[in-house]
Amino acid sequence: MKSRVMPAVVAVIVCFSLFAGACSSKLPPETLPVATPTTTAETVIETETTVAEIIQETEATRGPNSTPQVLDVPVEVNGQLHVEGTQLVNEYGVPIQLKGMSSGGLQSCFQFFNDDVCDTLIQDWGCTVIRLAMTSHGLDNGYTYFPERYFNEVCGYLDTLIAHGVYVIVDWHVLFDGDPTEYEADAIDFFTRISALYGDNPHIIYEVCNEPNGMRYDDPDSPVDWENVIKPYAERVIAAIRENDPDNIIIVGTPTWSQDVDVASLDPIDEDNIMYTLHFYAGSHGEDHMDKVRTAVENGLPIFCTEWGVSLDSGNSGVFYTETLEWMELLDEYNISWCNWSIGTAILESSNALRLYSNRFTVEEKIAGHWPDEMISDSGLFVRSLILGTDFEIPEGGYSN
Repeated sequence: MKSRVMPAVVAVIVCFSLFAGACSSKLPPETLPVATPTTTAETVIETETTVAEIIQETEATRGPNSTPQVLDVPVEVNGQLHVEGTQLVNEYGVPIQLKGMSSGGLQSCFQFFNDDVCDTLIQDWGCTVIRLAMTSHGLDNGYTYFPERYFNEVCGYLDTLIAHGVYVIVDWHVLFDGDPTEYEADAIDFFTRISALYGDNPHIIYEVCNEPNGMRYDDPDSPVDWENVIKPYAERVIAAIRENDPDNIIIVGTPTWSQDVDVASLDPIDEDNIMYTLHFYAGSHGEDHMDKVRTAVENGLPIFCTEWGVSLDSGNSGVFYTETLEWMELLDEYNISWCNWSIGTAILESSNALRLYSNRFTVEEKIAGHWPDEMISDSGLFVRSLILGTDFEIPEGGYSN
């Protein structure tokens, strides 16, 4: 995604973190990186509106409105994942296709991944994977601004998701900072600490660079390309992770907002259990983009689609049902796992799986999970059916706005 604007109230809400306990205090000193994060000072965000006031102004909660559809626990069924050829396979060597949801940027997903929401996504929606999009450097927020706050928030969500037995992608969500080397020290800090705490869990999947793009931060005349920027960066972050976690899957972003998987396929990283990021938005990316996938797979590249949407690549302009089904056919053909963008955020996009809270439902109802269909967007209803493999009536014309 190329644009993310966070409403001021969301920036305020995230300050009231559930995860006050410092996960970093659990780490022995030798697991911490030598490099110092590039940004460590926190700033105070002022507001006249509190979370309590927001909740007080909305309706009373209604309670659960959904029914479990899947009772299997994904990690109990599949165990330790690894890569064989182009395939993601389970502990028994059987190819699997994980399907699930990506969070929006965690800075706008206040208190979202709790027990009730996890039950809803895993049992009611059938998700086998959840992606936590940890924004590396936003316009005025993200890990580089508040490293301990967001490290602890990710730890809290990980603890809950692991307890529910789902696979979790921990995503270093590069976006505005298109060159991943700009905040490489922060990425190494983040993944060193996450892998030291959670590397023994088969649930964890690392995504070291969301959408590398644009020009180099230290050389505006040079692009953020695979050979000179992305691959060397990834190799350094992978080395830091492997110091603590020799086994779990690591996913590497590809050039041009993780579209050019064909380029990465010509010069892959020489490591085990590495996969490569594919992103697409059905309303913007068509046959040319699909051909990149075909070429990459033919060249032997294992792909994980960590982010895709039913909309334009802006996140907006409705639901492109027909184009989405064409993409699903391609991903199924190559057994490519995927996460849909997005759930949990308070940002207005037609690719949101949930409608924004309004006078129809409250903030409390959103984080209570078990959502009735009236709280789920057109995108969410469609994607839920794709995850569960259930029938869905496509609107006439194959599009809705």
